[in-house]
Amino acid sequence: MDDVKLVERMDTSVRQAIDDYFLHTTQDEVLRDISDNFIRRLACDSVRAKSELREMLRKSQCWDENLQALVINGTRTHEPDYALIHQLAYEIFNVLPYDLSRNEKIMRAVRFFDNCDKPTGIAAIMELAPDAYKPNRKKSRIFKALCDALGVTDETRGSQFQRLFARIADEMNSKKINYKLFVSINPAHFLTMSNPKHDTRGTMLTSCHSFNCTEYPYNVGCVGYARDHVTMIAFTVDDPNIAETLNNRKTSRQLFMYKPGNGLLLQSRLYNTSGGTNGVQKESVLYRDLVQREISEIEGAVNLWKTERYCANQQRISIRHGIGFGGYSDWVYSDFDARISIRLDCIDTFETFEVGDSGLCVICGEETSHGLYCRDCESERHFCCEHCGEYCAELNTVYDSDGEEIEVCESCLDEYYMMCNDCGEYHYASNMHCVSGERLVCEDCFENNYTCCEDCGEYYRDDDGCLSLVYDANGCECYVCEDCRENNYEDCEHCHGTYHNSLMHTFCDKDGNEIRVCDNCLDELEEEVQEA
Repeated sequence: MDDVKLVERMDTSVRQAIDDYFLHTTQDEVLRDISDNFIRRLACDSVRAKSELREMLRKSQCWDENLQALVINGTRTHEPDYALIHQLAYEIFNVLPYDLSRNEKIMRAVRFFDNCDKPTGIAAIMELAPDAYKPNRKKSRIFKALCDALGVTDETRGSQFQRLFARIADEMNSKKINYKLFVSINPAHFLTMSNPKHDTRGTMLTSCHSFNCTEYPYNVGCVGYARDHVTMIAFTVDDPNIAETLNNRKTSRQLFMYKPGNGLLLQSRLYNTSGGTNGVQKESVLYRDLVQREISEIEGAVNLWKTERYCANQQRISIRHGIGFGGYSDWVYSDFDARISIRLDCIDTFETFEVGDSGLCVICGEETSHGLYCRDCESERHFCCEHCGEYCAELNTVYDSDGEEIEVCESCLDEYYMMCNDCGEYHYASNMHCVSGERLVCEDCFENNYTCCEDCGEYYRDDDGCLSLVYDANGCECYVCEDCRENNYEDCEHCHGTYHNSLMHTFCDKDGNEIRVCDNCLDELEEEVQEA
């Protein structure tokens, strides 16, 4: 496919991604500003910038030309082939001179790696290489330590040992995955790298790179990554059988940076449904292994890499972001556990590279490094929030903590203000009152429309008819709710007033009938009896 047709395809892909991205979110002010100029330039720039990566990835068996991505799944991965492991181990150790006793121990040791008899294998390994085995150590590392101890290791670049060891390590570490891992250079997937905020289906995997987020400037990095020469995005989705989930329902994602033929791989922070993760994650290790295998196979190289933390790495490798990049460079923070890998055939020849490029203004399509809008478009289009002072696309009228009317952004509205269920206006959250167990009302509505039940202390709306005038235990008038009236008060059958239970008495009238009367009526009725 030539570049002209590919640009048209990526243009269509980006437009579909935008439709999908804003399909379920209530925060859609950015959508109204996205122009044809922005989409067209993003498609053109991305196709041009990723040309070398594309030519490399196209050589993979799992490349999808329509998606512009590798699709790695169960057909590409498998559980360890223990027969192959046994065969490769035999080939590696076959270089040793004949020694019956040692050979028998080696064959017993191999039982640990080919899963035949682990206890016997462990015992043999402990005899041959006492420091090789540790309970939680990867099998490939235990095998390498055993090779070192037996003297068969040959670190010469491209040696027979390196080729065989790479194959056996791959087999030992292989794992069949029951999901699809997409490794993409499609600008649509970069644009939607973090799911939309305020998704009506429930928010998941959002970050400062969420494209509908106007509170932070970092989402300019979505386009910045799409326009550089080295970045690929690896991600999983909620349901790969539903196409829109590739653009609005990612469940994990991680960026990999690689210059074809260079042998230097940068793996940035892993994000999952809860957001950005800290520290090593098992998914991160697996994704790195899968990406390394694909790159090595594509480039016809032995899949042996030296991997370490990026921060304070021993090689003193520094990966800088490109001039004008405004995204979040998460690989530079030690807590995020970014990793750097060097393939052994390039250990002396690799070169560092820059990550990220300028973003594009969603209105005019010109380069920008701060947020989704260039300065000219921002000054014409955006308004200043009176709460946080940041610029935003739309303002909302609220009442602040002093009861004064102000205009605030969507983010401040969601975080600091609540809607009064009576007047429908938004008020500062700490000024709100919860009444009747569920209604939130502002200060004015609370004072003007509600009365407190003087028994239970709950507030009830005056016009709901939930309160009754009664006489409390001291004989004073007060208002109580229906539950308190029913449980704590009675109607006097003489004067028909409602009194606290402690003020009520049983009285026999002149006809011998028992009636319930209040204190006052009891005195009056007893006087009438005495006078009679």
